[in-house]
Amino acid sequence: MALALALSQKIPYTKFPNGDGFTYRAVFDAYIGLPKKGAIRSKKIESIIDSGANDCIFHAQIGESVGFDVKSGRMSETFGVDGKASTIYFHDMFLYAPGGAMTINAAFSYDLPVAGILGMNGFFEHFKITFDPTMLRCELERLFHA
Repeated sequence: MALALALSQKIPYTKFPNGDGFTYRAVFDAYIGLPKKGAIRSKKIESIIDSGANDCIFHAQIGESVGFDVKSGRMSETFGVDGKASTIYFHDMFLYAPGGAMTINAAFSYDLPVAGILGMNGFFEHFKITFDPTMLRCELERLFHA
C-alpha cells in the first residue's frame, strides 16, 4: 500500500486546568456526519488528539444532533485512566478533515467529559502526527492511501 503525504497543519496546544495547575493538549476541530452523501455535518467538535486512546469517541448528544441512533450501534465498554467503565456505541461515520471526508468507525458515549477524543483507530491511521512539546504544538500531515 503506497502512501503520499500532503496537507500539513500545525495545531497550537490548548491549555487546560488540572487539579494542580495546567496541562496542554493538542485539540483538532473535527466535524462528523452520517456516512452518506449529502448528510448534514456536526458543528465544530473540539477534539483532543490522544495517542493513549484506542478509539475515536464523541459525546452522544453530538451524534444524535446529526441523525445517529446512538444506542443502535455496537455496544462496548471502555475504561479511562481513572478505571471507571463507560458504555460506548460504535458506528461508521464520516470524519471531515483537510483533504476531504474519511469513513471511520468511532464510538459515542453519554459519559464523555469532553466533546471528542481522536484516538489510534480511526484517526492516527489517516495522519502522520508529530507532537512538539518544545513549541507547544502538534503537526498533522494527512495520509492519502494510493
